Amino acid sequence: MILSIETSIHICSVALHDLEGNLLALHQLNEQRKHAERLTLLVEAVLNTTQTKFSDLKAIAVGSGAGSYTGLRIGVSTAKGLCTGLNIPLIGIPSLQAWSLSMVDLAKGLSNQTHKEKGKNKTNYLLCPLMDARRMEVFTAIFDVEMNYILNDTALIIDENSFEKELSKNKILFFGDNEEKLQKCKTVIKNPNAIFISNKLPSAAEIGKLAIDKFNNQDFEDLAYFEPNYGKEFYTTAKKLPVTNYQ
Repeated sequence: MILSIETSIHICSVALHDLEGNLLALHQLNEQRKHAERLTLLVEAVLNTTQTKFSDLKAIAVGSGAGSYTGLRIGVSTAKGLCTGLNIPLIGIPSLQAWSLSMVDLAKGLSNQTHKEKGKNKTNYLLCPLMDARRMEVFTAIFDVEMNYILNDTALIIDENSFEKELSKNKILFFGDNEEKLQKCKTVIKNPNAIFISNKLPSAAEIGKLAIDKFNNQDFEDLAYFEPNYGKEFYTTAKKLPVTNYQ
């Protein structure tokens, strides 16, 4: 079993997957500033729902950002504590990538729909999460439907020229965690290839899906030195040590 945690925004969610990638349980809380007091309760709820013991867990996966400083700090600290106590590996998953995974089926469906329409070639759809930062700034990235990066994670101030290159050749699905901010971005990015999708938020369910391959490849984080990507450059002078081998 892999337990997954996502706390990059105000949504706090915990999921449990088996090693084949099947979602067994998902519990989430949509309340501001409740991560610290509710996250461990969500973990217990997921385990109780599935009658899973802590000793059944093979790894902990956590959304590594970008996102809320406080939310990420709480999520990563909780994940590290569980891994240390249980002596199991930690898997870090980029939050923007996991969020975009939830939009893949929609993008593929829209692409197939245009392909079937008479006289139209198949249209490529890209995925672009817009995570709220300050004013018109967002944490963002762009992915294709195979989850390959087109634009790496970055902090960006949205203006009328944002994503101009990508929009010239593709349709892009934009989705955000703040509806007001998303609508503001829509008024600025006026390209007809820009499609804005409401009410699609990050979830631990996608964190767990992406964690399966990393688990199978033993692509684990160093517990001592792993830090979230807060959306800004993170500096450390500490020397990294080899990743612990888990049996």
